[in-house]
Amino acid sequence: MGSVDITEKTLLSYNDVFADVINVLLCNGKQVVNENDLTDAQTFSQYKVVDGGIKEQDRDVAKFWNGNEVHLSMFGFENQTAQDDSMPLRVMGYDGAAYREQVHNKKSEWYPVITLVLYFGTEKRWNKGKLLSEQIKVLPELKPFFHDYGINVFDMAWLSDEQINAFQSDFRLVAQYLKALRTGKIENWSPQKLKHIHEILNLFQVISDEDISSEMENFVYETQKKGGSVMTGIFKQARIDGRNEGISLGFSKGRSEGITIATNRMTSLMSRLYAEGRDADVKRAMTDSAYLQELLAAYDSEKQTNS
Repeated sequence: MGSVDITEKTLLSYNDVFADVINVLLCNGKQVVNENDLTDAQTFSQYKVVDGGIKEQDRDVAKFWNGNEVHLSMFGFENQTAQDDSMPLRVMGYDGAAYREQVHNKKSEWYPVITLVLYFGTEKRWNKGKLLSEQIKVLPELKPFFHDYGINVFDMAWLSDEQINAFQSDFRLVAQYLKALRTGKIENWSPQKLKHIHEILNLFQVISDEDISSEMENFVYETQKKGGSVMTGIFKQARIDGRNEGISLGFSKGRSEGITIATNRMTSLMSRLYAEGRDADVKRAMTDSAYLQELLAAYDSEKQTNS
């Protein structure tokens, strides 16, 4: 399993994030699913193939929801960074296995199974088939007897600002970051306190192919420990500076490497300010980009003098 799959699964396995995604994408931001009403469901299942052999399949994340107004429901997430022609067949297999399990366990009342495909690509929208009928050629004479199957695909980098702002968990920062990667523009992100810092920074690293240093993680922990909130402006300024530095590097990976240089440069500055007890300067730099540039200029000048 690739590192992208692992990091996406890890973050979405937390109940607060899982419930948040359901509430925003399916319930238009209304707080319908409570994280305390979620329990882990088995992601692993088996099925028999034509030759009689047994194959295995594994969902990314699945949870049962047992709320006040529902007896039981099951939600599953499939995280996709790359597009996949076979997605309708895959989802049908996952959902079919979940319903088959209910029959096997002789459930007196069946519960619905709902799967969401979260597409994390930033280059273009999902353009593969969302219906089984788009992947299979069916003769006109047979169409009245053919049962179609559709999937729920969400282009995460194309969510509206209203949807992004509706997130209440750490996933809001993920949605903001995906949009920034797609558009190359940074909106006025409000400061946000993160709960799953390591998982968020890990995800940023694998979906953008950038090197998020351990120093950045330490800086975020230190900031929040002192009562501050995550300085999303750091990411903002890193991407702006990184884009400029990438252009000046003048090669195909310049933009990405420039972003890495800029991110690590600012993280080093902030860590140093904390070490010197200059908490007030850090707090001011979080909201004052001109002052941040002033600090960076002084930091770069001192480094140049000492080198």
